[in-house]
Amino acid sequence: MKFLGIGLGVLLAAAVIAGCGGDDGTVDGYNTKTVNDITLMWKTNPAEDSLLVKVSATTVGWVAVGFDPTVGMQDANIIIGYVLNDTAYIRDDVGTGLHSHAPDTSLGGTNDVADIDGTETEGITEISFTIPLDSGDLQDRVLVVGESYIVILAWGTDDDFDALHTVRVSTEIDI
Repeated sequence: MKFLGIGLGVLLAAAVIAGCGGDDGTVDGYNTKTVNDITLMWKTNPAEDSLLVKVSATTVGWVAVGFDPTVGMQDANIIIGYVLNDTAYIRDDVGTGLHSHAPDTSLGGTNDVADIDGTETEGITEISFTIPLDSGDLQDRVLVVGESYIVILAWGTDDDFDALHTVRVSTEIDI
């Protein structure tokens, strides 16, 4: 009986630890994942072949999501944004290296982010936007409904697209 109690205790501890990696669910039709206090919400819009996205974290600086990196930040379709004076500023970037990114437009690509919005309330920054599942831009990654993708999530303390991140995590989502 003592071993049964220890075994159940170990299983319970493992379940709690496994749950610390992310919180999956749905809110208002969005799939939701929270990892290290960064929340990613996403849903597809089949009529427009697009992905509606919200990213939030406890910061008054920038927040970002990068879709489908090959390693580190390399090749990821990175959307980074911040809110300043009630206006959202969002940039469409591509991972140019393990630890670097640049605007798509500086590398011959296009800015494919639409429906830009954002809020900064009580120390939480949230950006929202829409991107095409396949923009045709060689700097962007094609996303396919029903497939799984690695995403990187990050935030920084400054309203500056080039400021270093304070927190960076990666996780996997299903589109």
